[in-house]
Amino acid sequence: MTVLEQIKIFYVNNEQDEFLKYEILADHTGRPAVALVYISLQHQVGQLSYAVWTKIAELNVASTEEKAEEALKLAMQVCVDHRAGWQK
Repeated sequence: MTVLEQIKIFYVNNEQDEFLKYEILADHTGRPAVALVYISLQHQVGQLSYAVWTKIAELNVASTEEKAEEALKLAMQVCVDHRAGWQK
């Protein structure tokens, strides 16, 4: 069994202010292992309108960087690069 701990949540938008949500998860060493990527989907039921974060991808953000802080910076850059290239 693998246990991952959520260490960072952040949001990245594009020029149209369409945000993706990124959750970075760390392994037992405290270094980033995977990032979960979500998009906000708007739903309408009758007169009720609401948004739900829906997972669209998992990114491998593991690195050989020894320092957890530097590994987190690298993981965040992977997410930013993913957002730059992602389209609906």
